[in-house]
Amino acid sequence: MKSGSIILLGWLACAQAGVTGEAGVPTKQVEKPALPRDGKKADWWSFKPAARPALPEVRNKKWVRNPIDLFILTKLEQEKLSPSREADRRTLIRRLSFDLTGLPPSPEEVERFIADHSPKAYENLVDRLLDSPRYGERWARHWLDTVHFADTHGYDKDKTRPNAWPYRDYVIRAFNQDKPYSRFVEEQLAGDVLFPDEPEGIVALGFIVAGQWDYVGHVELPI
Repeated sequence: MKSGSIILLGWLACAQAGVTGEAGVPTKQVEKPALPRDGKKADWWSFKPAARPALPEVRNKKWVRNPIDLFILTKLEQEKLSPSREADRRTLIRRLSFDLTGLPPSPEEVERFIADHSPKAYENLVDRLLDSPRYGERWARHWLDTVHFADTHGYDKDKTRPNAWPYRDYVIRAFNQDKPYSRFVEEQLAGDVLFPDEPEGIVALGFIVAGQWDYVGHVELPI
């Protein structure tokens, strides 16, 4: 993760802790739990193997449709809260379409979903939106923002990068193809070494140069 992302995460941590001042700027350092030394790594949550927890008991069993609902409802009941009213189908398809593709559904898609009374109507809608090329275009933006991708260098002259787009399209394809995250990271960090015979291994290296670049400092005023 690059420095800008670390700063952003620090700001979010301060905001969540309520440690913000004028214009939402953090005013004091938020203490973080210290990572234990090597001898105690086994006790640190992120070093423990994933385990399936026991399903909690709830009072409103009729509301539950899957195991995840049990954990949500447990917390709601602890806080003496009730689940929100179920959204109607017109609202549901709009929420899902904006979340997964960033675009509203067409009037025809809305009417088709409302008229679909099959028990798998919602699941089928999710699958259709995940299969849409718009899904990758929508969600790749989060990764591209994290690595500071842009079509220009930034800084004072902000010169264009005419060959930046192949990396952008690579990230979009990775999302649409549901590429495993481990492979996604390996290609961007060392694709030329790990996958020298595959074009994606070269294009993915755009990650390394995706951020700002000081044209004046590196070209016009070399040290």
